[in-house]
Amino acid sequence: MHFIDVLIVLAFIAQAIYSGFRSKAQASENLTEYLLAGRSIKGWKAGISMAATQYAADTPLLVTGLIVTSGIAGLWRLWIYGLAFLMMGYLFGKAWRKAGVLTDAEFTEIRYSGNAVLFLRGLKAVYYGTIINCVVLAMVLVAATRIFEIFLPWHLWIPSGLYQIIHDTVAAAGISLSSKVTGLEAFIATTNNVISLSMMILFVALYSTTGGLRSVISTDIVQFAIMMLATLLYAIIAIYHAGGLFNITDRLVELYGKERTTQMLSFLPSDTILPFIVIISLQWFFQMNSDGTGYLAQRTMACNSQKDAKIAGVVFTFAQVLIRSLFWLPIIVALLIIYPFDLSLPIDDSFISNREMLFAKGINDLLPIGVRGLMITGMLAALASTMDTHLNWGASYWSNDI
Repeated sequence: MHFIDVLIVLAFIAQAIYSGFRSKAQASENLTEYLLAGRSIKGWKAGISMAATQYAADTPLLVTGLIVTSGIAGLWRLWIYGLAFLMMGYLFGKAWRKAGVLTDAEFTEIRYSGNAVLFLRGLKAVYYGTIINCVVLAMVLVAATRIFEIFLPWHLWIPSGLYQIIHDTVAAAGISLSSKVTGLEAFIATTNNVISLSMMILFVALYSTTGGLRSVISTDIVQFAIMMLATLLYAIIAIYHAGGLFNITDRLVELYGKERTTQMLSFLPSDTILPFIVIISLQWFFQMNSDGTGYLAQRTMACNSQKDAKIAGVVFTFAQVLIRSLFWLPIIVALLIIYPFDLSLPIDDSFISNREMLFAKGINDLLPIGVRGLMITGMLAALASTMDTHLNWGASYWSNDI
C-alpha cells in the first residue's frame, strides 16, 4: 500500500478508538448504558448500524461469485430477506422496544412460565451468545484472510528478526490459514494472516468493550459511510475501465454471447418461476432473525422510542437490500468485462473462488492511490462493524442472562 493509503487506514483506526474512549464514562454507569446505550439511539442510527453489521468484508466477494454462476437473479439469495426485515421494522421492532428487556433471552421469562423458564433463558443465552456467536465470528475472520493476504504483507513491513520469531511459532503450532490467492509460501501467508487477525481482534475489542453499544453504533455509522463512499467510487472507476455504462451490454455480448449475457443480466430466473415465487414467499419465515432476534433486537431495544424502532427497521432494509446492491452490481458486471472468463471452464469451487477474488484484485489493479486506501479501509470497516457487534452482543448474554 502507498503511504497515503496507510494514512487513511490509520485515520479510521484512530477515530474508532477515540469513539470507544469518548463513550467510556456513560457506558460504565450500568448495564443498560453499556448494552443498550441508555435506550437513547435514534432510529436512523440503529438502522445504519444493523446494515453495517451485515456488511462483512467477504460479502461483496460472495456476491461476485453468485452473479458469475447464477447472474443477477442469484442475488435473490440475499434479497429474499427484505420482507423479514420490513416485518421486523413494522411489527417486531416496536414490540422489542416495548418489552423493556436487555436481551431477547431475558424476554423468555416474560413470554413463558414454569420451572423450566430459567433453564430456557440460559440455554438461549449460551446458544446465541457463545455457539452461534463464535461460529459466525470464526467464519467471518477466516473469510477475511483472503482480503488480508492481498493487502497486508507483514513479511515486507516487519523487521526480519521479529517476523522470523512469529513465523517459527506459527510453523511449530501447525496453523494453516493460507487462502493461496497471492502465491506466497504457505507459512508466510499463514503468518501474515495470524498477525492481521490478531491486530484486528485487539483493535475492535479495544473500542467496542470500552465504550459499549454506544461506541459500536457510533463507529458503525462512520464505517458504513466509508464503505458506501468507497464502493461508489469503485463502481464509477470500474465502469469507466469497462468502456462506460451505456456500452456494458454490448461488451458482454461480444465476450459471452447474447444468451449468456441475457442470463447474467436478468433479475429473474429464466425458468422454474413458480418454485421461485414459492421460495420468495416463504424463505423469510425461515431466517433466524425474521422476528428481529439477536443483535437486530438489541438495536431496536436500544432505540429512543417505539417509533424510532420502526424507523430503524425500515432504514436497515433500505440500506441492506437496495443501496448495497445498487453500488455492487455495476462493479461486478464491469469486472466480468475487465477480467473475462472462458465459458468452457467447469463452474466448480476453484472457479468460483477465483472469480470471487476479482473484487479484491480490482481494488488493487484499478483504483488510484487514495481511492484504493479508502476502499481497503471500507473492507476493514466492514469486518470491524461485524466483529464489534458480535463482541458486544455476545457479552450482553453473559452479563445479563448467565
